[in-house]
Amino acid sequence: MSIAPHGPGETAVMYRLCQLFREHPELHFHKIEVHETGRIEITCDGGNGVVRDWCRALPEHRQTAGLASTAYGSTEAVVLTQDTISVTIKPSPWGVR
Repeated sequence: MSIAPHGPGETAVMYRLCQLFREHPELHFHKIEVHETGRIEITCDGGNGVVRDWCRALPEHRQTAGLASTAYGSTEAVVLTQDTISVTIKPSPWGVR
């Protein structure tokens, strides 16, 4: 991975990601993508308390709706964005628990 010259450095991006999970061990994820610009995209499956946990971890987030791919096409997902971190929370594949 190489980070763009005007974005945060690779070490800074990884440090921020590690710090997030160290401070919030309750967070779960399915996939993490770090882009060359330093943008971090996290994808996870929803479930009991997942949105709440991510909202607490990203206290200054902006919440929107987005599309997420699934095995059967796509579905509406909750997207939390704060600074360079974007978290897409897909509905639980098992329904509401």
